[in-house]
Amino acid sequence: MPYQAYRKGVVDCSTPVDTSFVKGKSVVITGGAGGMGEQAVYAFVKAGAFVTFGDLSDEAGKKIEADLAPNAKFCHCDVTSWDDQYAMFRAAKEISPSKSIDVVIANAGITGPDPIFYGEEPDEEPKKPTLKVLDVNVNGAIYTLKLARYYFLRNEEGPGRDRCFIIMSSLAGYGDVPGGPVYMASKFAARALMRCVRRTTVVDGIRSNALAPWYVATGLMSSAVLDHVRTKGIQFADAADAAGAMLKIACEPSINGRCFTIVPRTEAPFGYYDMDVDDYSDGSKADIQEYTMINTSHRIQVNPHDQ
Repeated sequence: MPYQAYRKGVVDCSTPVDTSFVKGKSVVITGGAGGMGEQAVYAFVKAGAFVTFGDLSDEAGKKIEADLAPNAKFCHCDVTSWDDQYAMFRAAKEISPSKSIDVVIANAGITGPDPIFYGEEPDEEPKKPTLKVLDVNVNGAIYTLKLARYYFLRNEEGPGRDRCFIIMSSLAGYGDVPGGPVYMASKFAARALMRCVRRTTVVDGIRSNALAPWYVATGLMSSAVLDHVRTKGIQFADAADAAGAMLKIACEPSINGRCFTIVPRTEAPFGYYDMDVDDYSDGSKADIQEYTMINTSHRIQVNPHDQ
């Protein structure tokens, strides 16, 4: 079947989502036992999908699985472990009613004090920084993408078949965050993965989109951070609306190469909107350079052994 190349165009996020498209679909979600991931597990099951989700929190994961049985399966999964992720994907294919994987959401992520700005006292020698944030947010997401692509390409073609990859970025992947270079780099990387994959949809039919949440009160934020943010008068976005944005993307096959930001409902009727900042203005120097890079790229035109 012919696949559509990526096209520019803002997605209207002001209308309700028809979730019937994901009924019977098989969905894989990393970091699914808490926060936005947990909300997504519940939302997709409610929409009629079968969900396989992974997390480090066995207690929370098993509780969610029991609550949603038989339409959800929990797998213990450290996303920095290739073996853990591979086992989760194998399970997803084997136990899903459709024996396939249709939607993959690379949601798992962490944050914390930045190892470049902190880690030693003024009179100490420099310490090698701990890059766990990159291990989880970048390496883990790359593992997820690799496995998603592997299984997507092995799905049988057919009416309603989809290959949908969603990755969790952040507004820290778009705006400046003083004092957080490593976390910020990890979220720019998520954005880069989305933008790269959207350009090969025409080849393999895999569509790629991202989410960039505003402040959401989840377990990733310590009580001290939450208290600090509140003193600034910040209104939090809702984790359930992040799940709604994931459903919007998954249920509309025309959505590709976009990033939805998750915001308070005072800013958008359903708590999210298309950021529309991942394309350059038509005819601008950056647009022309990008077009040239796309058509020159050797990555899929030159034999990998010759690169």
